[in-house]
Amino acid sequence: MLWQKDLPGADLVIRGARVLDPTEGIDARLEVRIDGGTIAEIAERVDANGHRVVEADGLVLAPAFVDPHVHLRTPGREDEETVASGTAAAAAGGFCAILAMPNTDPIVDSAATLGALVETARREAEVPVGFLAAITRGQRGEELTEMGELADTGAVAFSDDGVPVASAGLMRRALQYASTTDRPLALHCEEPTLSHGGHVHEGRVAAELGFTGYPSVAESVAVERDLALAGYESGRIHVLHLSAAASVDALRRSREAGVAASGEVTPHHLVLTDEAVRSLDANLKMNPPLRSADDRAALIEGLRTGSIACVAVTWVAVVPSTPSRPV
Repeated sequence: MLWQKDLPGADLVIRGARVLDPTEGIDARLEVRIDGGTIAEIAERVDANGHRVVEADGLVLAPAFVDPHVHLRTPGREDEETVASGTAAAAAGGFCAILAMPNTDPIVDSAATLGALVETARREAEVPVGFLAAITRGQRGEELTEMGELADTGAVAFSDDGVPVASAGLMRRALQYASTTDRPLALHCEEPTLSHGGHVHEGRVAAELGFTGYPSVAESVAVERDLALAGYESGRIHVLHLSAAASVDALRRSREAGVAASGEVTPHHLVLTDEAVRSLDANLKMNPPLRSADDRAALIEGLRTGSIACVAVTWVAVVPSTPSRPV
C-alpha cells in the first residue's frame, strides 16, 4: 500500500498492476512511472530510470477514492474514532479525501464546534477532510442553524444525517438559507410516521421472521417531497444512502427535469438484500434497511446510468491498523 504521504516528490515505477482509469478508458495490465510525485508515463513497458520499482502483480491501480459520507465520531466519541484514526484508515483504504457527518456529541451546529474540528484536521488528518454542519440546532428539526456563519467557518454542506427534517416548511426555509451560502443540503429521507417501529424491510422476510417492517415508501415519499421542494426553490440537494427503487426513479425524473439533485448508495445496499437478515446477524440491521432484490437491481442500474452519483462507504475504523467496516 502506498500512502498519500509517500507520494509527494516520489520517483516510482509501478509494475504488474491492472491499471484502471474510467475517465481515460484504461483497463489493462500496464506500467506506470511517477516522476516527482506526478504520473509521467503509462505504457506496457516504461524505463525505470533509476526509480524505486514497486512490484504490483495481482493488484489494481486506480485513481484514489473520495468518500462523501464518513462518521469520524469526533467530538464526543473518541473512544470509537478520532480524526487521526479515521483518516489513517481512509488513507490505508485508498481514499484521498473524505467528508465527515455532523451527528457527533456535541452536534456540529455551531461555528465554535466546527472551527475546532477544522483545526484538529489541519494538525492530525492523513488525508483532506471536509466537515458537514447540521441543518437544525441539535438535529432536533425545530430551528435552523446559522448556515452563513458555518459556511464561513468551513462547512462544505449541511445535513441532519440519521434524522429526517420532518417539517416541510422548515425544509423549505433550509433550502432558501442554504442557497445564500452556495452549499447543498445532504438529506436523510425518511417519513418517520411510516418507518416508526420498523426494523427490517417490509416484505416476506420480515413477515416470516416476525419483525416489524420498514416499508420502502417511508423513504421514497420523503425523497419525492424533498426533490419537489428543491425544484421549487431552485435549491441543491444530495440524497443520502438510497435504498428503494421508487427513490431512484424519483431522483432520475427530477434530474431530467433540471433539479440540482444527486444521490448516493452504499456498498451493502448494492450487494445484499433483506434475504441476508435470515442469518439474524445484528450487523445487518441498518437505516435504511437492506431491501428486496428488485430494489437492489434498481440501485445498480441507477449507479450504472448516472442517476446515482457515487458510492458512499459510510465506515468507521476500530483502530488505526484495523480495516474499515460499514456502519
